[in-house]
Amino acid sequence: MNESISDSKSFKLNIPSAIVAAFIGVICLQLVASTLNLPSIFYEQLFHLTLPLSFLVGGVLAIFFLLIYAQTKWKDIADHIWEPTSLAVIFLSIILYALMLPFAELLGSMVPTEGIPFLERLYKELSETFEMMFNFKIAGFITICILAPIIEEIIFRGIILRGMLQNGNSPVLAIILSSFLFGIAHLNPWQFFGAGFLGAIFGFVYYRTKSLWLCMFLHSLNNTIAFMFMLKYETLDESISNTQNFTLVSLTFLGALVIAWILFKLTENKQKWI
Repeated sequence: MNESISDSKSFKLNIPSAIVAAFIGVICLQLVASTLNLPSIFYEQLFHLTLPLSFLVGGVLAIFFLLIYAQTKWKDIADHIWEPTSLAVIFLSIILYALMLPFAELLGSMVPTEGIPFLERLYKELSETFEMMFNFKIAGFITICILAPIIEEIIFRGIILRGMLQNGNSPVLAIILSSFLFGIAHLNPWQFFGAGFLGAIFGFVYYRTKSLWLCMFLHSLNNTIAFMFMLKYETLDESISNTQNFTLVSLTFLGALVIAWILFKLTENKQKWI
């Protein structure tokens, strides 16, 4: 009989340790990206290679150091990647994400892009970074839609959130803190609110299902939709949903709460974290 998920090694992270773990992950990703992308500054076409390679190498390095820091093994993380999930849970998780997306975009849109010099400069730099994807579409797709969801879910849900849950922290606190750290890791206020909120949704799904692949799928779905919209309109300013329609945003949010409750009730057999 195969070893069950609940029998795998239980590593633990308290709140300070979780914060340090997020710092380790971000530092690895940023340092490797800065180093490997350096030649591309002088020969731009190298971005076709260095853009996805830098995220892959940085992500692998981050996970390597985090496994050591959390005192666990890759197998214990990988066990949750392929955790089986019912079709009903998959369907409800997708609906939950779709209904929460307008509210996530509303949160991101509340941060001004004009009128405050610091934010204007930061948004311009962010726009220039993403607009680079127009010239490197394949590299951008691989990085944003494939590598980022896999690596970030392993770090922020598979290690940080899981470590806090296995430490006995309140699930609400663990999800909020891990999503807060996930938002900060994007290093800009617009994604801090939007990505942070969606990170809480992914965290809730992981807490109830122990399925990392499902979180990776939802994350990839979100990034792919956003990437396609960015390429279509060639701007970061275009929202997927109508954030100005507060009635629609409110109704979808309430609908998402109903779906979350149904998902909560369907996954009561997955709750042994300690």
